[in-house]
Amino acid sequence: MNGWDAAGKTAHTGEEHWLLHNNRSYVMYSSPDRVVSRDNGRFGKASVNHLFNGPFARIRDTELTFCDGISGGARFEMPHIVLYFCLAGQFILEENELVVDAANFLAFRSADLRNVRFQPGLYNRIITVEIYPEQMKGLGSNGLQEMLPNLPASGSFFSTHKLSPVLKSILQQLIHCPYPAPVRELYMEGKLLELLAVYFNETVYQQEIIPAGSLRLSRQDINSLQQARQILDQNFIMPPTLAGLAKMICLNEFKLKNGFKQVFGQTVHSYVVDRRLELATQLFAEKKLNIGEVASYIGYSNASYFALAFRKKNGVSPSEYLSERE
Repeated sequence: MNGWDAAGKTAHTGEEHWLLHNNRSYVMYSSPDRVVSRDNGRFGKASVNHLFNGPFARIRDTELTFCDGISGGARFEMPHIVLYFCLAGQFILEENELVVDAANFLAFRSADLRNVRFQPGLYNRIITVEIYPEQMKGLGSNGLQEMLPNLPASGSFFSTHKLSPVLKSILQQLIHCPYPAPVRELYMEGKLLELLAVYFNETVYQQEIIPAGSLRLSRQDINSLQQARQILDQNFIMPPTLAGLAKMICLNEFKLKNGFKQVFGQTVHSYVVDRRLELATQLFAEKKLNIGEVASYIGYSNASYFALAFRKKNGVSPSEYLSERE
């Protein structure tokens, strides 16, 4: 169904997405098995691209631009956890006093999402990951089974978390999947599991004062390591040396090297490489630079080394990635 339709009809997918304009409710329908585009000059423009429909999760890519300041919401019938990643723009949950933007993502479990405020004329791109805990119980993955207790079983909650470079990178890979069906489904399911692993690690295990492992870290140590990550986020093209970074955060090199891997799940070097390759993917999407220029821009003096790192991360070479996007 195209366009925005007046409320009063029942959404056939078990959920209902709506807008409130001039005190009147309007419903937007989306089908789980196809792309639905909407363009209505009265409210603005919107499109929904269904990236993945699996046995325990669904991923959607939604683009929204409204002419006027407008509020909206959703109602869900099936119990599930929802992650909203706002890659562009901003929206506000007025009832919960939460701001979701390119720096913070939203996690919630509730049958109702209300009073979501969008700014007029602002382009929004939102990746929605819906997780169904009941469907996860029958799967054979031991890792997923161990994570289930961390998903709230009842009630409702709303929380925001920092959108880390690692999560951003995975989201970009979900959007720009290089493979055709049926390989695409396998790739998307693998990336979904990777996203969930990072989500659980960052929102559950990194909250511990002493993370699992042989190295004991104080709260101050963890604060210093988080400061190190912030420094790398701002200087990943020309990062400081390990010794220089250790001095900046007042930790010795041993605790920096081992603590960083323990808390963030990767070495300082691999973190920097991931940030660079994430930027490379964005530059390719903008189609403003060629491969050699992108390699140089993100700090690689040798284009061949850049190509090897890109293939290791994304499964295809830069040239293959670009040709598959054309």
